[in-house]
Amino acid sequence: MFSLKSFVLAGGLIALADAHMKLRVPTPYSSPPITSSPIDAGGANYPCQTDGNDYVGEPTKMEKGSKQELGFTGSAVHGGGSCQVSITYDEKPNAQSSFKVLKSIQGGCPARGVAGNIEPEAPEGDAPDTYEFMIPEDIPSGKATIAWTWFNKIGNREFYMNCAPVEISGSGGSEAGLAALPDMLIANIAQAGTCKTAEGSDIEFPNPGSDVETAEGDVKLAPPDGECAAAGGSGGSGGSSGGSATAAPGGAATPAVRGRHFRV
Repeated sequence: MFSLKSFVLAGGLIALADAHMKLRVPTPYSSPPITSSPIDAGGANYPCQTDGNDYVGEPTKMEKGSKQELGFTGSAVHGGGSCQVSITYDEKPNAQSSFKVLKSIQGGCPARGVAGNIEPEAPEGDAPDTYEFMIPEDIPSGKATIAWTWFNKIGNREFYMNCAPVEISGSGGSEAGLAALPDMLIANIAQAGTCKTAEGSDIEFPNPGSDVETAEGDVKLAPPDGECAAAGGSGGSGGSSGGSATAAPGGAATPAVRGRHFRV
């Protein structure tokens, strides 16, 4: 018989399974309000957990050449995994937007040296580890969106993505500088086609870009499986420099750059 105790335990397990991580720094959009859930497997809320209509928030000001902090809320880190920080200049990012990689973190993200989850459990607490990423000198100035994406090491094969409004300042920069950056990796959702990640591995990005942080210690790097879209851009070690971009719904390739409101 299904006892009250087993019901409570089951409820606790369900709650734990639903508790993941979410972006804290830079300050995410207030609308759509981000959650710790992964992107829908069918891609309904890709990108940024939105249908493309709601993008409200006070942008974090970032100067070219500056170091910026990446930090999270939560404790269910699922053994860590690999993350990317990417940027788009689309006013309201949608499924056809091109996200270009600023930094790749291979292993140990969003937590370093954790075999399972952070203890004690704190779904709304600040995660202890933070990371740094640079704003390149040669990208355009203007309003943009920073995206944090995460492929967890342990658990269901999922794709996590939170976004934050930013305003890039500084002289110089061009669309060509933006286009030279690699495309953000997409896997485990409909937009990715057959591209999947393997459980128990920290994803080794096919084209991580020039700013790469690889964790030390118990790191098992492995590339994604299946037919993963070739990364555009010319920046990055060990990746292709072709011009094709991440596949959009219906199989069409997105343009290398879909920027707006540039100041150069």
